[in-house]
Amino acid sequence: MVISSNALSYIDVIHKYLALLAAGDVRAIVTLFSPQGMVHSPFLGVKPAGEFFEQLKAATRRSVLEDAEVFVSGVGSRRASVCFTYQWELADGSHVSFRCVDLFDFDEDGLIASMTIIYDTAPIRAEVGDKYRRAEIT
Repeated sequence: MVISSNALSYIDVIHKYLALLAAGDVRAIVTLFSPQGMVHSPFLGVKPAGEFFEQLKAATRRSVLEDAEVFVSGVGSRRASVCFTYQWELADGSHVSFRCVDLFDFDEDGLIASMTIIYDTAPIRAEVGDKYRRAEIT
């Protein structure tokens, strides 16, 4: 097993990301991403990080993240992930809760180059419908 020498910095970035996500601080979240940073979302497709997080903020009243556990690559790559329960209160007051994994690929400067969000969308689509996609960004 080979662990990247940057593993601790990746873990630190992910913990910052989680805190900022819970706080809804889009500007600060985007500073964790490279200027070309992308988010791969099962709901919204592939979007630049700033655009994705603005859309998420527009659709969200409150986010609570629970039971987060961070994992780093065991083959020395610039990859890490976090598994957590996302308690999501949408802007209209509806609630949904689900387990998800965010998979991070880091660039050579330790910034997030891309993040892939993984979760089962079937129960969430039944609960949320198209409220997320249609949320208006102000």
